[in-house]
Amino acid sequence: MRLSKVFVYPIKALPGVALDSVEITQGGTLSDDRRWALVDKRGRLINGKNNKRIFLLRPSFDLTARRVRFSDNEEFSLHDVDALSQYFSNALQKTVFLKEDQQQGFPDDMNASGPTVVSQASLQAVASWYPSLALDDIRARFRINLEVSTAPAFWEDKVFVDGESPKLIQVGNVSIQSSNPCARCSVPMKNPASGAPYDGFYETFIDQRAKTKPSWTDSACFDHWYRLSVNTNVSSNQAGKRLVVGDAVHLEIK
Repeated sequence: MRLSKVFVYPIKALPGVALDSVEITQGGTLSDDRRWALVDKRGRLINGKNNKRIFLLRPSFDLTARRVRFSDNEEFSLHDVDALSQYFSNALQKTVFLKEDQQQGFPDDMNASGPTVVSQASLQAVASWYPSLALDDIRARFRINLEVSTAPAFWEDKVFVDGESPKLIQVGNVSIQSSNPCARCSVPMKNPASGAPYDGFYETFIDQRAKTKPSWTDSACFDHWYRLSVNTNVSSNQAGKRLVVGDAVHLEIK
């Protein structure tokens, strides 16, 4: 098995960037993943669940130059938080502020702040459940960090066995500790380009996930089937190491 895709999402809730390699931070995250986030006056995160205008934003990132350009040709340094805060406030029609956390970022699960991991075949299987959606549509909806090739669909379920600690995922020379199956929110049900809901997305997902679970999936580890990918933690002793597309991937053998 090999690491086939690496994605980071520099500004939380916005589209991401495909990379050939990425460094592990001292906080155990992927460098630049959810490094920035939008918050309101009360410090609450802004995302597709509470502001549908966020789906209309079309950023493209140059992480080497630390710049972001939008579809209206407005371009900013990612370090110019004041200008970006004003741009986002205008675009979202709400006063918001861009915040930065270089080490840990703003992960969805603060108790499992490492990269999310999935088999590419799992994403292909999910895409097959929706006639109008392609693989890249599913990627854009679920925003998973690491994809593993030549692994079967829902290979990642193997890390969970009832009564046992979740297995370690070794990617190249980086040790990634599995935490829990990733519970999904309402965002994947919506078109990433418009925010329009996909009729029956949730019902189809949980029905197919239950019906097509492989023999190695331990149902006792899943309280519901609206879960896809693995949440993880990465120890600080892995900081500075790099994940590189093509790295070998294997599970810890017990």
